[in-house]
Amino acid sequence: MSRKLIVAGLLCTAIAATMFITYARSRSTARVIDSQGPLQSTSTDVDVGPRTRDLALQPDAFKLSRRIGGERFKAKTPAVVTVQGVLSTGTNRQNIQLSRYQTDNGERVELSVAGALAPLSWDATAGARTSAGVLDLANRVLLERLTFDSADQFILAQLRGASYYVVARQVRPDDAADNYSGPLWDVVRIDDPEQNEQKKPLSGWRLYYINNKTGLIDKIVCDSQGERIEANFSDWTERAGEKFPSAITWTSHGQTVMSFSLTNVSLVAQ
Repeated sequence: MSRKLIVAGLLCTAIAATMFITYARSRSTARVIDSQGPLQSTSTDVDVGPRTRDLALQPDAFKLSRRIGGERFKAKTPAVVTVQGVLSTGTNRQNIQLSRYQTDNGERVELSVAGALAPLSWDATAGARTSAGVLDLANRVLLERLTFDSADQFILAQLRGASYYVVARQVRPDDAADNYSGPLWDVVRIDDPEQNEQKKPLSGWRLYYINNKTGLIDKIVCDSQGERIEANFSDWTERAGEKFPSAITWTSHGQTVMSFSLTNVSLVAQ
């Protein structure tokens, strides 16, 4: 055998040995990393929390959040929104205060009614409740109407897994004439995901009518205990860079069953 062939053979053997050692070390390193768990990113440049990711999953909800919110739905830690107003039921008028706290799975709502024994509250984990004992039907209806008949729930229900379905776009009133020139709506249905009978809302679905021109909610329709209820929003106003309806009127069979008139809004950092 020539000297050149011997040198070439030794060189090939050395290269093969080097590649084997490198491969073995890489496998060993991989096993060490696997045993310690996945590496954790330390970057803080991009907010990838659940609220930032999930609020964009439903296009219609995302568009509404941009339409009505300044920092209300953009901030990493949103402010507590407290709404004060007058609630009218028949001839009875009461001052109320409604506070909304955004959470990772939607929101927590607290309602205080003047003259009531204790405040009412709702959240996705516990449902509707009161610290005064058993929540009666009248107070549960009141709490659920103020909680779910809102732009906030239309936007935040996606965080607790509610399903969204566009029923129709460019909708006109059923009795609109051929020369109708009034508002048109996109109608979006939201089905509540809660299955627990003790916590699920009295109405498992709602239809939200979004005005094509303003991009705001004009009306919300639901079926509560076999009765069709409509919540009509009017006179959207801007407070501290955020938009709220100045008045909400609930009707059934053409008769007013309850109304709310806004008097004040405050936003407080959590």
